[in-house]
Amino acid sequence: MLGAIRATLPLFHRYLRAKARKLGLPRLRWWDLFAPLGAHRSFGWAEARQFILEKFGSFSAQLGAFAQRAFDEQWIDAGPRDGKRGGAFCMPVLGVEESRVLMNFDGSFDQVSTLAHELGHAFHNECQRGLAPLLRGAPSTLAETASIFCETLVAEATLVGAAPGEQLAILETQLCGATQVCVDILSRFLFESAVLGRRATSELSADELCELMRDAQSQTYGDAVEPSTYHPYMWLWKPHYYSYTGNFYNFPYAFGHLFSVGLYAIYRREGDSFVPRYCELLRATAQADAAPLAARFGIDIRHADFWMSSLAIVEQQVARFESLA
Repeated sequence: MLGAIRATLPLFHRYLRAKARKLGLPRLRWWDLFAPLGAHRSFGWAEARQFILEKFGSFSAQLGAFAQRAFDEQWIDAGPRDGKRGGAFCMPVLGVEESRVLMNFDGSFDQVSTLAHELGHAFHNECQRGLAPLLRGAPSTLAETASIFCETLVAEATLVGAAPGEQLAILETQLCGATQVCVDILSRFLFESAVLGRRATSELSADELCELMRDAQSQTYGDAVEPSTYHPYMWLWKPHYYSYTGNFYNFPYAFGHLFSVGLYAIYRREGDSFVPRYCELLRATAQADAAPLAARFGIDIRHADFWMSSLAIVEQQVARFESLA
């Protein structure tokens, strides 16, 4: 997987350069990486609900009916309010075979995407209905499978028929996220590997840690981001670096994103015949490591071809992003 990401770094650099052009900049600076683009559509809650039901139902009647139940039975704490925490999450309620979702819906497409994401987690729980507790759940590499799949399903469906400005905003959201979980997480992997290698023989000063971080960012972002604006102190404020049980904590995010997008690529090839295999895979995510589990369904994650099929979808997104004014 990391080899496939390395091989496609020029693709991500194309996106970053195209984003700079759309922002009227000669080159992106580090603080421009998350700058928004495009016309952002606003959704009411009833509209977002209907939108999700339609898109989920277009994938499978089972997923659509499940989302209908989640809405009808009010499993979702949707709106922001005083004292409510930020972010979003989904949790299973095993005693009643249900899930509960917390989010802060503000009408943006990003929050519609978040709604799809969290309902994807809930559907993953649903696919494991009836299993013994020790046979439920998923390792960190597979925990985001259904959530990112549903997120991708909704985003790709939304692009069909969307106005150019809305397409730009949706593609920017997709590509910004993909760049974070591929390019940035590869940079963190390189940084952490270098730290562990150097730390075996000596302590490291703050200046040396900054040097390693700049080098990792140079290897991944290259000159698609202005090198003088790299973030050498990223090691200082990422708490997972300081967890002795959490080495390479970010790796599962890259794996989960590309694995889910790879499944979506298979769905685009196979259509409805893929759906039962997909649901069976979700049911079995706690019962084997990722490679043997994927192999049961004819997916070889030990070979670069699968990961390149995921990145081929990213390449299509970049090409479409470049073509929009």
